[in-house]
Amino acid sequence: MSDMRTEEEQIEAIKNWWKENGKQTVVALAVVATGWFGFQGYQGQKQATGEAASAIYQEILSINNSTEEADKGRRSMLLDQLKSDYQGTVYASFASLFNAKDAVDADDLAVAETELRNVMANSNDEALTQLATVRLARVLLAMDKKDDALALVAAGKEGAFEAEYEETKGDILFAQGDKDAARDAYSKAVVAAQRIGANNPMLKMKLDDLAVNN
Repeated sequence: MSDMRTEEEQIEAIKNWWKENGKQTVVALAVVATGWFGFQGYQGQKQATGEAASAIYQEILSINNSTEEADKGRRSMLLDQLKSDYQGTVYASFASLFNAKDAVDADDLAVAETELRNVMANSNDEALTQLATVRLARVLLAMDKKDDALALVAAGKEGAFEAEYEETKGDILFAQGDKDAARDAYSKAVVAAQRIGANNPMLKMKLDDLAVNN
């Protein structure tokens, strides 16, 4: 049997409950709805942002090797756009890697260093971070900052970038005059490269040269 004896008592109880709790209920529902639609909106915006950045990146690739001045200018503008408008995305890191390579080609190692450090500081992609680390070590070696370069790769790295790390470490150690340590690093690099099916004739030549000289 209901605790409410009459319909009037039920209606009055509902009115009182709504007066006390109705506002909070509406607010709670609004918060939940806002959170849901906000999340959906975020996901949609994230997807749209990724698609737009991807389209720009594909255009960069399409004109990357062009020798036309107009294409070179367009490429530079698009790289700047990726960095400024799509910060925090993998495409912004791609743009920094492109800029770093351009800077190395132009013998502007300071700019290359800045771009690579930007990737290392801001990329959430482990592979891109490791790639930038190895390239930065090579840039620092070219700048005659051997100790700084070695510090980046001294601990080594397992997996896909192990060969890159060990070869770069070997280059630095060789430049420092430590041929034995360089040979050891090159040997590890060769094994790591073979493990992933990579063929690096230059690496093998470096190792062979040290074997001949010693």
